[in-house]
Amino acid sequence: MKPVATQATRDAVLSEAFRPFFLLVPLAAVAAVLPLPVIWTGLVGAGTVGSAAWHAHEQIFGCLAAAMAGFALTAFPSWTGTPPVAGRPLAALVMVWLAGRVAFWLDGVLPAEVVALADLAFLPAVFGSALPALSKAGRRPIDLGLVMLGLLAANFWFHMTRLGALPGTPDAAVILGLDLLLVAIALALGRILPVALGAALRETGRKGPPRLSPGRRHLAVATLLLFAIADTVAPTSPVTGWIALAAACAQLDRMVELHRGAALLRPQMLLFYVAQAFLAAGLAGLGAVALGAGLDPTGLRHLLGMGAASLTVATVMSIVSLRHTGRSFPLPAAVWIAPALIVAATLLRVITPEIAPAAMPWAGVALPSALWAAGFLAWLAVFGRWLVAPRVGGGQA
Repeated sequence: MKPVATQATRDAVLSEAFRPFFLLVPLAAVAAVLPLPVIWTGLVGAGTVGSAAWHAHEQIFGCLAAAMAGFALTAFPSWTGTPPVAGRPLAALVMVWLAGRVAFWLDGVLPAEVVALADLAFLPAVFGSALPALSKAGRRPIDLGLVMLGLLAANFWFHMTRLGALPGTPDAAVILGLDLLLVAIALALGRILPVALGAALRETGRKGPPRLSPGRRHLAVATLLLFAIADTVAPTSPVTGWIALAAACAQLDRMVELHRGAALLRPQMLLFYVAQAFLAAGLAGLGAVALGAGLDPTGLRHLLGMGAASLTVATVMSIVSLRHTGRSFPLPAAVWIAPALIVAATLLRVITPEIAPAAMPWAGVALPSALWAAGFLAWLAVFGRWLVAPRVGGGQA
C-alpha cells in the first residue's frame, strides 16, 4: 500500500501543469549552465554542438520552455473555461520533456537524428494539449499558441542545421528561439500585468481599476515580432538596428504605465519593471551594434535571455504559484532572493567582457552561471513547498 502522504503529493503535483514544470525549471537551469565553467576553463571539450549553442538551446528549449509550458497549460484553461491538463496526460508530457533533455545530454552518444526526434517532441505535445483551449469559441489565446508554433519551428531549424538538412547555423536558430520567447513574454504580460498591478494598488491603499493601454501593449509586441524577423533575415543590417531601437523604445513606453507611486515598489511590479529595463537595454545595445557600435553582442543577448526573460519567468512563476495554489497577495518577502541572484549574474555576464575580458572564464562564465542557477534554486526553496501541497481550500483556480 502506498503511503498517504506520497499519494497526496503526487496527486497535488499532477493536478495542474504549473506544478511539475515549475518544479523542473530550477533543475533545468542548473543543467543548462553546468557544463560551461569546465568547458571555458579547458577541462573538457565543447562536444558536437559547441558550448554556446548547447547551453543556449538548453536555456531556451529546455529550462524556459518548461516554464512556458507550465504557464500556458495552466493559463489557457483558466482563460477559456476548459478542463486543465492533469493526471496521466500531464505525467506523459513531463516524461516527453525529460526524454528530450536526456537525449540532448547524450548528444554524441546517441545518433543526431534520435536526439532531434526526442527533443522536438515536446512543443508539439504541449500545443496538442492546449488545443481544447485554443479551439474553444469566444476569447482565445491564439496569439500565444502561434508563438509556440514559432518556437517549434526555431527548434526544428536548430536540429536541421546540425543535420545539414537546412541552411543556417544552430546559433542563428537559438537566437530566433530567444527572440520569439520575448514575444511570448510580451503577450503573456498583457494578461498578467493587470492582475499584478491591481494587487499592488490594493496593497498600497489605492483604489480604481488598473487600466492599461491596449495600444502600448500591441506596439511592444509588434516591434518585438518585427525585430525577431529582421534579426533572423538580416541580423547585421542597419535596418535591423533601427528596428531594435524602435522595439526598445516601445518597451520603455510600456513601462510608463507602471508608474503608480508606491505600487511600483511592490515586488510583483518592481521585478517586472527591472526585467523590462533589461529588455529595453538589450534591444538598444543590439541596435547600436548593428549601427556600428563596438559592444559585445553575445553579452547583450545574455541581457535579453539571462536577464529579461529569466527575471520575468521567475516573477511569473511566483505569481502563478501564489494564485493557483489558493493563496493571495502579498508575495512572501523571500521572493526577492531569486531575482537578486539573477540580476547579479546577468550584470556580471554583460559587464565582464567589456571591462575585463581576460577574466571571462571565472568572472564572466563560472560565477554568473553559479549565481543564475542559484537564483532558480532559491526560487524552488521558497515556492517548492506550495507546488507539492494540495491547493489551499481545495478545488481548482
